Amino acid sequence: MCEFFKWLVHPDNINANIFGLITVILSGGLSWIISALYFKKGNRDTLRATILHPMKRILNDSYSWNNYKALSDLYKDYGTKYLKDEERAIIDSLLEAYKKVCSYNYEFVCAESLFSYFKYKLEQKGIDTKPVPIYIDDELVDVDFPPDLLYIRDDLARVVRDYTPEHDEQNCKDRIIVLFNEYKTSCYTNEEITFFDDCALNDVLKKARNRIEWNEKFNTIKDAKQKFLSMKVLK
Repeated sequence: MCEFFKWLVHPDNINANIFGLITVILSGGLSWIISALYFKKGNRDTLRATILHPMKRILNDSYSWNNYKALSDLYKDYGTKYLKDEERAIIDSLLEAYKKVCSYNYEFVCAESLFSYFKYKLEQKGIDTKPVPIYIDDELVDVDFPPDLLYIRDDLARVVRDYTPEHDEQNCKDRIIVLFNEYKTSCYTNEEITFFDDCALNDVLKKARNRIEWNEKFNTIKDAKQKFLSMKVLK
């Protein structure tokens, strides 16, 4: 070992040995860098092919709980460890926004808007539409609407499904008014109330608070999808 060291630092050999050492180090370092880059590219290609592109295809489909589960399952894959922090934040926001819209049902959202309008018109006449408290031994145990009122949302949703307001507003409105009058009489009062004299049917549906909330949710998922699709890794 001592003889080797003497040979290594001998003036006749030192320049060549240093050059050789530098060459070995550079060659090894370059090989390591190339291998690391190749490994990284392979992992990113796999991430793109097995996770991100399948997620992109699901996003082209309609919103549903099954599709949300499929997106979540893809996101749990081991390959997501190769996501960058900013990419992970984008997908986290996407899944959160998606979860909020996949329970959307057009007919029942409209039915909820119409039910709110129904209560508003009754309250304008001084009729209390709030749930009735139920007490047992002076203890509040429940609150309840008139029993017949439990079915009004289902009936309204059925009308909306059979007569889409955007395409058949008049027939839809006429049948809703019939329903409103039936429930008004059976649950609250015989007093005459004119519905949709102050606001058109489609305006009621557009301006209802729950409709505005749903619009905000859909705007959020739209922005989240755009950010996801704009990620460089998908290009």
